[in-house]
Order: sequence, then structure tokens, then C-alpha cells
Amino acid sequence: MKGTTYKRCKCPARYNAAGKRLACAKKHGSWSYVIDVPLSEAGRRTLGRQQVTRGGFATEDSAEAEKRLAIQLLEIPDADDDAGRVQIAQMIREAYRRYRQLPTYDEVRRRFAAGLSLVRHQTTGEWLDEWLTGKRGVARTTYRSYEGHVRLHLGPHLGEIPLEKLRRAHIQAAYEKIMAESADHPRPVGPATIHRIHATLRKALNDAVRERRLTDNPALHVELPKVRKPKPVAWTRPRVLHWLATDTRPKVVVWTPVQTGAFLDYATDDRLYAYYYLLVFRGPRRGEGIGLRWPNLDLEARTFEIEKQIVQIGWETEETEPKSDSEGTVALDSLTVAVLKAHRRLQEQERAAWGEAWVDSGYVFTTELGEPLHPDYVSRHFVRLVRRANQLRLGDRGQAVTDVQQTLGLIPSGVYGRDTRDAVRAYQRAQGLPVTGVVDPHIWYRLFPNQPLRSYPHPGYLPPIRLHDLRHGAATLAHAAGSDIKVISEMLRHSTYKFTADTYTTVLLEVAQEAAEATARLVPRRRKPTDGVVSNPLASARRKQTGRSSRGKNAQVRTGAPPGTRTPNPRIKSPLLCQLS
Repeated sequence: MKGTTYKRCKCPARYNAAGKRLACAKKHGSWSYVIDVPLSEAGRRTLGRQQVTRGGFATEDSAEAEKRLAIQLLEIPDADDDAGRVQIAQMIREAYRRYRQLPTYDEVRRRFAAGLSLVRHQTTGEWLDEWLTGKRGVARTTYRSYEGHVRLHLGPHLGEIPLEKLRRAHIQAAYEKIMAESADHPRPVGPATIHRIHATLRKALNDAVRERRLTDNPALHVELPKVRKPKPVAWTRPRVLHWLATDTRPKVVVWTPVQTGAFLDYATDDRLYAYYYLLVFRGPRRGEGIGLRWPNLDLEARTFEIEKQIVQIGWETEETEPKSDSEGTVALDSLTVAVLKAHRRLQEQERAAWGEAWVDSGYVFTTELGEPLHPDYVSRHFVRLVRRANQLRLGDRGQAVTDVQQTLGLIPSGVYGRDTRDAVRAYQRAQGLPVTGVVDPHIWYRLFPNQPLRSYPHPGYLPPIRLHDLRHGAATLAHAAGSDIKVISEMLRHSTYKFTADTYTTVLLEVAQEAAEATARLVPRRRKPTDGVVSNPLASARRKQTGRSSRGKNAQVRTGAPPGTRTPNPRIKSPLLCQLS
């Protein structure tokens, strides 16, 4: 393999009689070299002519030395390896463009032998950007998650590190810094978010290994902070009292059957009553519920099919396929069927009222105009329903209003009028609280600290939960009703019933107590356990014989001696002690 060195300057070109260009006689200009990459006939036809050229050398010797190094690099592949030589030629051009120098011979030979990418010193940030560009085909929600992790966390903390030099320690330090920097934010980055960020990085580096840009994935060896997956718990009486007193609540919590019924009673007249009813008893995800269409709902067969879901991406929405393995048919009970039939009649009335303005979208749950619901709207509407159920304000009636009026020294009427509102405002002002004139659960607790929970609706009788917790609650209700875990898993459309048992079922207090009673009934007894401490039968028999207690007035030993001391009274020694004394 040969190349040519030559000198260039800005002087006009001069040629001899034979037409050959002459070198400039002046002592200026710079030297360059050019190498024709040798290819086979098939390679030239397929890949075309390939050259490596470089200029700007001050002397001919420096240009010649650089040319020899480039030839050494181009001779690393076998003579018949056209693709390998073209890759190295591209690598030399890229190295000149980015770094103004050739890569070392040993480095190129090692990477070429290992089948790794010959793009030299690509930074982690550059690879992540390139990797993101190739992920346009994934779901929009997935891509948005990838992009956010790269832009907000991985790029700023790992982007400047050369990809091939990325190590476990770099990743570990980046995660610790991410958590430390966000500690004072309203929504700090916690262990669960770090796990999601790490999943994105692990996927990107796995693809880098697959494309032979790395020999192994350093993210596989990172020790992540432990995540305690919250186990759903029920709103028991002690938890409700703690929430009323401190305004703190469990992360994942479900209503008891009584609380669930109270919510459904309150929401009966709401437009989305049927939607929330379906979530309470059958547990579809938020997007699956609002993505349900009438053709997928068979009220005669009492089933519905999950085929599509409406998801939120930023503020925009998109109809997509459900999560993997989430498509399927779910059975309905007769009461849910009756609720859905009533909902269909309501929708027909709205269609008739709006006339041509009504949109025939085909969805079961829509706006008054027939348009599909926004996922965020149903969540916020649910929160508002629960909050309103826990308030007393102008115009409300009931026993809870009477209780407030009596406590504030008003004539009880059971109607929350202006006088009641003014009295509540005065109480809030005196307590140094925000003056709203509304009795919320925590004002109620201040008014009735000794008996805040009543048998009728009042502020605090419906503790808050998330909309998604209705799905947890559906599994819990089905479990309490005696349904098998496998049946519940199919209802929720999980891939394994173990995931259902570990994540979605909460043992209600009533179910746990019944299990405890059933366990106790399994043990046969001749005598019934008595209340209090069971007496010693030998002591009882002795008291019957002597008519007095062993610790009575004439007891031989009234106080115990120090440990290890033998009693001096020979009358109470055992025969064995007598033999040993």
C-alpha cells in the first residue's frame, strides 16, 4: 500500500513542458498526503474509490511520517477484507475531523479484533442522543420516559464521560448526586425514580454492547438504593383517626367495604357514577375504562373486552394498545350491568338534548357532547368528589350540621346557613386557621376530638385515596368475597397471579378476624378457656385442703432469699437436698 506526499501553496500553479505541475520555489506552503485504499474489483464496484487525505503539515518529513502511520492502520484488516478497510478509513477521517490526530495503532487493532465500533471516544451523552434517535418506533409514553431521563438526569451527570471509559463508579456517583440535588425539591428523586432512570441507562448500554461499541455493560454491576414497594393497606379506624389528627396518610391505601359504599352513595347522581362503579368492582385501569367502546361491551352476556386504552402524554392524549398481556375479557355482575344500562339511557338523553352538536365517538364514558374523556379529568373529578363529600358548607343539611351548630353554641336547625358559616369563620379565626367558612375533616376533628367518627356522613368519614387505588380495592373486595387469586388475576389481567397476590390484594380487618376465629375453632378443647389468668390447679387443690393461701399470714417463707442461698429451715428441704447436705 502506497501513498503520495505533496506541497500546496496559494501561488498560481506552474507546469513544465510535459504538463507536470511544478513545486513552488518559494519557502512557503504546507505539505499533505493522500492514500488510495486498496480494494478488490467487487469492493470498488460496491464501495467506490476510497481515499484518506490529510494536509497542513509544516515539513515533508512530518507528512511522510503521518502517512506511514495511516497505512499501518489500513493494513490491520486482511487483504480481502474490503469492509474492514473502509471502516478504518472512515474512522481515520472521523478522528481527523473531531480530534485532529490519528488514533493509536494498538487501540484500533484491539477494537477491530473485538468487533467493536471504530468510532473513537464517543461520549456517553453522544451515544444516548444517538440511541434516542433510533427509538422513535417505541410507544410515545415509553419514548417520553426515555427522553426525560436522558435530558434531565443522565445527560447532565454522565454526558461528558467517554462511552468506553464509563464505569460503575461513575454511574453510582451520578445517582447519589441526582438524589442529593433534588432533596429540597417539592418532588425529590427517590429510589423508585432512580430505578426507572437506571432501567433507561441499562437499556441504552445493552444496545451499545449489541452494536459492539462496548465490551460489557457497566450498568449491570451498579448497586441501586433499595425500594420498599408500598403494600396496600385498608383505612381502618386507627388509620383514619391518625389522618384526621396529623393530615398524614399511607402511600397506598384502600377503602373498606363500608367506605366504598358510602362513596358510591354520594356519587350516585354524578355523570361519571357508572365509570367509578366499574372501577370499584371490576378494576380496569384509568385509561382502559375511558377507552372502553360500546361494541366491546356485551350487557346481555355480562362481559366487556379490553382492547384499547386512552393514555396521557404530557397534556395530549392517544389511543393505544393496553399494556402487554392486558387484553382480555372481564365478567360483569348483574348490578354493574344495571348501572351501565342506566348510563346508556343517560347518554341517549344527552345525545337527544345536544342534537347535531353531539359527537358519536363510540365510547361508553364521554363528555356531555359525546367526546372522549381526558384521563386527567377523571382523576381530578374523583378527587373533587371525595373532597366535597368530606366538607360541610353553605346549603348542606344533615345530622353533622346539627352537631357543628350545637358545638358552636348555635340553635340547631340541621341546615348550614349563613349564621353557621359565620360561626365557623369566627372559630377558624380564633384558632389561627385559614378562614374559609367550610368544615373540612381536620376542622371537624378539632371540634370533636373525643368522638370524631360517627355512624352518619360527616367530614372525615370518607378518607382520601387515589383513583388507581380503586383498582387495588376491586382486588381486595373480590378477595374478601372469597374469589380465588387466579380469578382475581384474570379480572385484573395480570401476567402472573403471584404479582396479583403480592401487589393488589389487601387483607381487610373483617377477613383477618374471621380467619383468626376459624383457626381457633380448629383446636378441640374439653374445657372452655376462662376470662383472665388461668389458676394453677395444684395451688387450687392445696388451698381446698388447707383452707388458706400458701402466702397467708402464717406462711413459713414470707420473702425470698438472695439467689443461690439455701433456706435454713430443714422442714422444707427436699429429700434430695437432705442426702446432699
